[in-house]
Amino acid sequence: MLKFIYNYLRSMRLYYGFVTATTVLAGLCLVHGTYNELKLSWTLNDFPWTLRDAALLAMGFFAWGFNQIFSDWCDRKEDAINAPHRPMVTGALKPLPAFAVSAAGLAAIAVVGFLMSPWTLVFLALGGALNIAYSLLKRVPVLNCLVYACAISCCALFAIAGMGERCPTPGEFGFVAVWIVPVHFLMCHNSYYKDVKGDRAAGVRTLQTHCPKVAVAISLLLMLVPLAGLKLVARWQCWTGMPWLMLSMIVGLLSGLFLLALEAKRYHRATSVNCQLCVALLHIQSFPQSWPVCLASLVAIQLLFLWYNDEKE
Repeated sequence: MLKFIYNYLRSMRLYYGFVTATTVLAGLCLVHGTYNELKLSWTLNDFPWTLRDAALLAMGFFAWGFNQIFSDWCDRKEDAINAPHRPMVTGALKPLPAFAVSAAGLAAIAVVGFLMSPWTLVFLALGGALNIAYSLLKRVPVLNCLVYACAISCCALFAIAGMGERCPTPGEFGFVAVWIVPVHFLMCHNSYYKDVKGDRAAGVRTLQTHCPKVAVAISLLLMLVPLAGLKLVARWQCWTGMPWLMLSMIVGLLSGLFLLALEAKRYHRATSVNCQLCVALLHIQSFPQSWPVCLASLVAIQLLFLWYNDEKE
């Protein structure tokens, strides 16, 4: 039992839980009115934290890990080349009991979400359907990243539905599409550099396998353009001043570290930085006053990643 728990937790890749949890946080910021122009001086102390907020954040954190078990099984062919030491590939984690635990976890999220609002089931189902579509479209460059980005961005819509007990407004849908989807597109896009060898062998088509220079150009564009775009459209104090400057420096530093790791072909290190960069971009585009939470998340990701010191896993 202990061996199963150990391998299951490793397969969850808990450092990625901060990506989905931060996406939920972005949705909570929207539904709580952080972007209301009449509230120009929001701080973390003004954020109306409740048990419902905590529950939604917890569901967002663990949702990635529960789903990762199914993803590892679907990707076992290319993982046999890219990550042959993963428990699902080596056989250390048996599929059926792992599926049962993940299914139970996702079912619990569905039940708790439904009790908050039936609308949550819509976005939980949409996210699941898009995730399945992503597995089927992994061989289609660009579209694979876009479908993945839409799937993960459903976490923000799930949070809005759960907290607001309603369907997201057109404005909230628009914000998610314009500011959150591109961040997850970038994260998915950046994750393919480490998988070039296995993807080629498995017939998975990505920009990294066919147009590596174009892939790097897109990474640069999506890492740096959001900062300029936010500054240009800044009408709220939450997108100006010290918090914005602090997070801008963090995003710039992480972007540089990712490119250096990529140049040195240190893909294991690049994976950690890519995760941290996604979290930082979500914070700067959803609630810059939360920069202390962002820093804590980046440290937690780094500490968790120390547990994954095997580049083949």
